[in-house]
Amino acid sequence: MSTKPIIEKWYKTLQFPAEYDAAFYEALETIEIPADTTLENYDLKSEDGKKNLLAFLYLCEDVAQKAQALGISEDIVIESLKDLVIWTENYTEIKGTLFLGELDWLKITMEFAMFRLGRLQFRMAKAYRDIPEAGIAKGDNVMEIHIPRGSKLDIAECENSLAWAKEFFAQYFPEFTYSCFTCNSWLLDDTLKEYLPETSNIIRFGDMFTKVYSRELNCLLSSIFRADTTEENLQDAVCTSSFAQRIKDAVLSGKQFCMTLGFISK
Repeated sequence: MSTKPIIEKWYKTLQFPAEYDAAFYEALETIEIPADTTLENYDLKSEDGKKNLLAFLYLCEDVAQKAQALGISEDIVIESLKDLVIWTENYTEIKGTLFLGELDWLKITMEFAMFRLGRLQFRMAKAYRDIPEAGIAKGDNVMEIHIPRGSKLDIAECENSLAWAKEFFAQYFPEFTYSCFTCNSWLLDDTLKEYLPETSNIIRFGDMFTKVYSRELNCLLSSIFRADTTEENLQDAVCTSSFAQRIKDAVLSGKQFCMTLGFISK
């Protein structure tokens, strides 16, 4: 059985940019994805970006079938799987050719452990450290919040996502009990208040959380600039906003920003 129709179906369903069409259809004709391909037998360390894309598009069909069996709407499945588009865009920009990377991360969605509900993604996970302020011990269930790239961080939309998540997981995954939402992100770093007004969506988003732990790490660079931006190549990074310019100047002058862990009680 040819897997090409399924792969093409999901390429169109997820609405990949038209600029990828030529490279995609060339790959579809020249790279074979066996019908018995599964998440378990695919090499997640593969450096063949085109093959990765075709394989994961093929695996979307299995995800959709599992969702249908649970009664989860097709719209939620599609929006969750659009993470493939985001990571294809990131890696294609870096590699200069059609390429899907970050397979270990995408595996979480494909395993049915993370869903995009409005502006935010929610992952059924285990706490990676104690959070005594929330009554959480390492290994306890938590609902992780992740923030996909690509659109404005509107606070009303984030609040709607939180409300939606409470209802969604209670309905479809009632066996997963948790007492709080957690987020570990540069967006929660209070240092950003030196560079943004209080009315900024980033600051307002961070203030939604009780912050419990920070560590110095300039990982914000790969989100504000191109995905492969580091302190070593920051000098060449293109600034697309005044905020980006302020962050660039700050890091080049030796400023350290932080990854910060915070929580919201359920």
